[in-house]
Amino acid sequence: MKQTYTDIDTDALDALIKRVAQAKEHDLALTPDDCQLLLDALLTLASMQEHLASNKVTIGKLRKLVGMVKSSEKLQSSLAQNRAKKSGKKKRNNNANASAKVKPEIKHHKMTDVAKGDNCPQCDNGKLYKYEPATLLRIVGQSPFQPEQHVMERLRCNTCGAYFTAPLPADVMDDGPARQKYGYSARSIMVIAKYGMGSPFYRQGSLQDLLGVPITASTIFDQTEACSNHIYPVFKYLLKLASDAHHYYLDDTTNRILDLKSVEKKRRNSNKMQTRTGVYTSGVIASIQGGHQLTLFETNIGHAGEFIDSILLHRKNSLPPPILMCDGLTSNRPTVTHVELSLCNSHARRQFYDLLSLFPEQVEHVITRYSEIWQRETHIEEQQLDDAARLNYHQTHSLPVMEEILHWGQALLRGDQELSAVEENSSLGKAIRYFIKHYDGLIKFCRIEGAALDNNLMEAQLKLVVRNRKNAQFHKTLAGASIGDVITSLIATSAAAGINAFDYFNVLQREHVKVAENPEHYLPWNYQQNQEITQS
Repeated sequence: MKQTYTDIDTDALDALIKRVAQAKEHDLALTPDDCQLLLDALLTLASMQEHLASNKVTIGKLRKLVGMVKSSEKLQSSLAQNRAKKSGKKKRNNNANASAKVKPEIKHHKMTDVAKGDNCPQCDNGKLYKYEPATLLRIVGQSPFQPEQHVMERLRCNTCGAYFTAPLPADVMDDGPARQKYGYSARSIMVIAKYGMGSPFYRQGSLQDLLGVPITASTIFDQTEACSNHIYPVFKYLLKLASDAHHYYLDDTTNRILDLKSVEKKRRNSNKMQTRTGVYTSGVIASIQGGHQLTLFETNIGHAGEFIDSILLHRKNSLPPPILMCDGLTSNRPTVTHVELSLCNSHARRQFYDLLSLFPEQVEHVITRYSEIWQRETHIEEQQLDDAARLNYHQTHSLPVMEEILHWGQALLRGDQELSAVEENSSLGKAIRYFIKHYDGLIKFCRIEGAALDNNLMEAQLKLVVRNRKNAQFHKTLAGASIGDVITSLIATSAAAGINAFDYFNVLQREHVKVAENPEHYLPWNYQQNQEITQS
């Protein structure tokens, strides 16, 4: 077979394949141009097979035959093709990190007034044949909750009076048992809206009134409590895992519980009793084996240090001291075990930044030097250095900067050299004294492998609590606050694991009996694998 090679554009072939597949799916006819392109492709394939059989084809010519490159003998053209392929490959790699898009649901609409083979209603001469269908992409909105009335056929024996009821479909039963009014999916939306998006119960109820599916705020809370009960075993197991973590981030924020009265509690590191009234939500991020991060919250009369004490109380004695990242407050420090205390440099920097308008020159000096350290931390993340290489890099480049800030502050307080003396009790003096006092903790990222530079990660997670507090203003009872802690912890932990919280909560509720028996099989990073094993 003698065939002149024809350049076949790859994009044109891709488009042809789509059109052929569409024609097959919808019983359509191909256009003459598509037929010619298909014929050229078939002839090229036949020629390629002939040359492969005779062993006379080179790799370069084979690439032309299959349309991978244009039929050009110019060097510049080939180089341009290579550059285009390299740039295209890089672009695809960048897009690989984009979040997966939801595919639209495809709905087919048939003609009702005319059909294939009918006379043309417009000219009355021609015949109608199938053509490429028209398409419309429509984004639709709907109420978060949709009521469904399931009417099941029933039969009754006229002799014994036995009833026979049609079973519900599997997808309906997966969303809750037959007597359960609010499905698992509805509960999941309620809890995510409340504790993930900060939408109070009364606001959700008002929205549903406007959308014609009224649900009271008290009902939403009841369903939230039911959801919390089903996922609580996982939360309890996460607390157990957190006790053996190798690194912690710790912080707290104020909160309010209306019905909570003052309590008598022992002073920390003392047997003396004291009356406590302050309500706080404490947050802990625990880094465990396998690179997983657990985010846990507790709301009560107590500081973050008491929360980390309750976690570390169950820590194995054989484990080395963990690293604890927090700010310089003594109330954050644990008392039940020794830890490597690593203090937050963002807090130290903020001590100076708040004084920018009062001491512009001095503050600018500190901020500029601190910026160099965060730039190096960014460089470490970009280069994906391990803990050992990161420590060595910070010791070489960041530790001298920290020492320079320390000596500069000490010289200011003494009034050495040409620097004007700063009063220790002034606002700038207090910022300098904070840095000097906590210097050993602030440079732990230059002393210990894996020690964090700042506590920004925990502060970002606390925004979930802060947003809910600003919108709802308070919890009514301690029980309600505890429900919020369980759900918020699971939302934050699943988000850190890259898991869809909605699907995750649905599974935890649907399989709540198994969750209670084996919570270790239903952690955010392994529940999908265990489901696949169970289904297989």
